[in-house]
Amino acid sequence: MSEATPSPKFLDAVRNLAGSLVAMAQTRLELASVELAEERTRLLKVALLALFGLAFFGLGLVTLTALIAILFWDTYRWQALGALTVLYLVLCAICLAYARNVLRNAPPMLEATLAEIDKDREILRR
Repeated sequence: MSEATPSPKFLDAVRNLAGSLVAMAQTRLELASVELAEERTRLLKVALLALFGLAFFGLGLVTLTALIAILFWDTYRWQALGALTVLYLVLCAICLAYARNVLRNAPPMLEATLAEIDKDREILRR
């Protein structure tokens, strides 16, 4: 019985295939890292908007408390405080609505990476 030794062409083909698979995996990982960086930036933006929205809400509540405390004073001070209360609450609503809109319209995480992996899987099935 003779030993079957793989031909040099077969070994070259296996090396090329392995090199292609490693390069493909590296490309997908680089794409995933870019997408994660974008996601991190988007989440920080939403967190800051939510923080500002909550700060304006807090200011609105403090102003509303002051408004109730001085509501019965003799002059028109309560109109000014009422306007400030409305302004803070409107700013709060705008920030929180924008943050909610950003979250609702965000693409799924790693969408491009998953699409590329699906394409790779289809190519390898052939």
